[in-house]
Amino acid sequence: MKRFIKISVKVAALFIAIIIFSAYGLQQQKIDKLSLELVSRTLYKGKSVSLKSEVYYKNVGATMVTHFTSPQEKIVITNGNGEYKEYNFKNNSVTLMQGLDLSSKNSLFYSFLSGSISDMGLKELGYKLLNTKVAQKMVITTWVPESENSIKTKRAEIVHENYLPIYLAFYDMNDKPIHKSFYSNFQQVGTVKMPFTITEFEYLGPADSIITKRTYSNLKTNLQVDDKYLNYKVPTNAKVITPTEQNPNKK
Repeated sequence: MKRFIKISVKVAALFIAIIIFSAYGLQQQKIDKLSLELVSRTLYKGKSVSLKSEVYYKNVGATMVTHFTSPQEKIVITNGNGEYKEYNFKNNSVTLMQGLDLSSKNSLFYSFLSGSISDMGLKELGYKLLNTKVAQKMVITTWVPESENSIKTKRAEIVHENYLPIYLAFYDMNDKPIHKSFYSNFQQVGTVKMPFTITEFEYLGPADSIITKRTYSNLKTNLQVDDKYLNYKVPTNAKVITPTEQNPNKK
């Protein structure tokens, strides 16, 4: 009997230890903030442009900071409310804007870390689910604007494979594609998998498009993340530039 009690106590202790270890593991896997290096290559009319940057994301406030290091240094800061700041180190100027389309809730990080990969942020943009179909083990969902006056697109389409989004596209009022994104190279980030390679096609006309490939690397999470740029403050003496000042010909 005593032996049985001792064994039971050991089993109970082991069970409790497993629970504690599992809880600790889940806590460790929770992502509060992360940083990644990003290389973005854009091809347009036979010319290629490369940008290098460091991307930082913090769950609180959905704060996202992109520190561009090449070809010129600048910082872009945005949050879940769509407040946008772009600071240029060279001329000590800052561009301020705000809008739903500028919100960090439209970003890859918010969609995956908040568990919104089923709609990829389309609900936040004012879309609603129209239909769902399955083809070749892939789930294809079609989304349309809640209000025809709010969004100048006819529909959006998302393709999921193995519960992960691999494709997102937007179509104009003539049902022609205006933007396509392909997600690949999925890697584990805490409890979720995120694509570390994104290829985008921006269609400007029947035979004109911009192709951009974004490659992420050097993932850091939580305590590994340097808060320098997440807490960056734009100098108070920076010249404020409006979007129209950046392009005098734009009306």
